[in-house]
Amino acid sequence: MLARSAFTGVALIVLVACAPKAKEQAAPPAAVDSAAVVSAAAGYWPRWIAAVTAGDMAAMGGLVSDSVRLDLKGFAPMVGKAAFLATFEPLMKATKMDSEVITPELTTAISNELAYQTGDYVETMTTAGKTQTEYGRYAAAIGKGADGQWRLSYIMAFADSLVPVKK
Repeated sequence: MLARSAFTGVALIVLVACAPKAKEQAAPPAAVDSAAVVSAAAGYWPRWIAAVTAGDMAAMGGLVSDSVRLDLKGFAPMVGKAAFLATFEPLMKATKMDSEVITPELTTAISNELAYQTGDYVETMTTAGKTQTEYGRYAAAIGKGADGQWRLSYIMAFADSLVPVKK
């Protein structure tokens, strides 16, 4: 009987030693700091407006991710920073953006590195001596890159109306 108990004890030790280890659970994701994400998203637009109204394509390029996607009414879809620059560089040379106001309506913190946002915009621009104001809406994704900078990852925008400015 003693031999049987010893054998059972050794067998149990061998089984436990050879058994697959329990899977380690991944650490839960960090809690989303919604206030910080909303603040970062809100801080993005003043930088965008400054670059656009200055006609600074280098600054504008720095404010979009390498894989940015833009779906803008009247334009073919643009995917990637190179497509964005190729489309907007000649446009910005021909158009002076006199003013731009972007008013976020809803910002949702998806993670500590991503915000979804919807809102309105008003742009006043002059092209070939003619000034007009565009009123529209947008939906955007603004993401935090590995370098800590927030950039536009996606935007869908469309004008609700385009009104010539009377002088």
